[in-house]
Amino acid sequence: MRIQPRKDPIFFVFLLILVTVGIGFFLPVSSGNWLGLVIKCILFVLIFLVLYPVFFKTEWMKISMKKPGAVEEKPSSDIVLEDLSKEGEWKGFGEAFRWYVREFLTVIRSAVVSSYAGFYLQKGGDGLEFQAGESEHGRWDRRVKISGGNLIDHVAKQKSPILEDNLPIGKTLEGLPASKIRSFLGIPLIWEGECVGVLVLGGEATESFGEADQEFLIRCGELITQVMALCHRGLRWEMDQEVYHAHLNLEKMLVQAQDEESAVSCFAQEIRKLFTFDRLTLCVKEGEEGIIRCVFGQVDDLDRGSRFSLNEGLTGWVMKRNAPILISDMEKGDYVRPRYFRNENSRHGLRSFLGVPLGREEAVWGCVSLESRSVNQYTDKAKEVFTVLAVRLFSTLERIQLLLEHRELKKGGHPSQFQME
Repeated sequence: MRIQPRKDPIFFVFLLILVTVGIGFFLPVSSGNWLGLVIKCILFVLIFLVLYPVFFKTEWMKISMKKPGAVEEKPSSDIVLEDLSKEGEWKGFGEAFRWYVREFLTVIRSAVVSSYAGFYLQKGGDGLEFQAGESEHGRWDRRVKISGGNLIDHVAKQKSPILEDNLPIGKTLEGLPASKIRSFLGIPLIWEGECVGVLVLGGEATESFGEADQEFLIRCGELITQVMALCHRGLRWEMDQEVYHAHLNLEKMLVQAQDEESAVSCFAQEIRKLFTFDRLTLCVKEGEEGIIRCVFGQVDDLDRGSRFSLNEGLTGWVMKRNAPILISDMEKGDYVRPRYFRNENSRHGLRSFLGVPLGREEAVWGCVSLESRSVNQYTDKAKEVFTVLAVRLFSTLERIQLLLEHRELKKGGHPSQFQME
């Protein structure tokens, strides 16, 4: 190792101190006292070893550790962030939470040494839904609605842990195939006083769990609930960003629309980025009747030009009362809810319905609706977002109608399309 001569002021200060100390040790020196001279030499060397690192600690470390031509390494935190930005792809808070649940179940099952672990979420008023699970044979990541009346359902309704250590032979965990358990431990996931889910462990042997395991699982439930709340806020933020971008894209696309069909087509294209639907329909009001003007998706026997009474179906209800409506399942209950008129064919297979009115205040002239084959496809948040975005469609259709009326008047005729009140 070779140290280059230094020219900075602190180096000369170091030399001055070193010389001063040397004078103090060696002057005067007694020629007959060899022991004292040896002690002074040893002390001088020790002082040198102490002073040099104090003055040049950083440089000392760099000279001793850094090799010629070596590239300085980046801090570990920078390396991690770069690796994430290049190799990892952010897929949103929803996927992040699902990944967290899967890994968390692995940790819990290993820590408690259980045969099975399961995670269940409340789905509004429809009960619990299996979300993820793990056993010694593998993982399950799917959504399955579970029936009521079982131990998992009791945990959610009682909002308290349940520990069973001697279950009858043949008991299983809902959502986990071929899961034969003799022990059960389940704790509710509580957020703001409500049970939002259930965390469950199952053992193939009796007396697999004890009070200590229950306390541990409760702490785990608190952690997973906190993460759930954080990811839920993140999902809402992501939705707001998506709605904002969809709103901008709608403005750019709809401003170029020159007719009713192209406007609704642009609207359907952008809405599909936010909502899942099998049928999008635009209807207009004409007196006490409604007319289907555009259909995108599943047509069935209700295509363009079909007329219906405003007093019989969901679409007429929206236009007559000037209010949005959300139906989670049109077949739920004692009778099928008609979309347009009472005696329509109910074998269309569409279950969820979301409709919003088009118009100004009391002057409603139309309705745009979404339908899906899945139940519970739309939420109150979806209704709010869809209502806001439908305003852009209304403004565009109004602009197109005014242009058509202007052209007709210039020709000396009468407007031929739907009349806006």
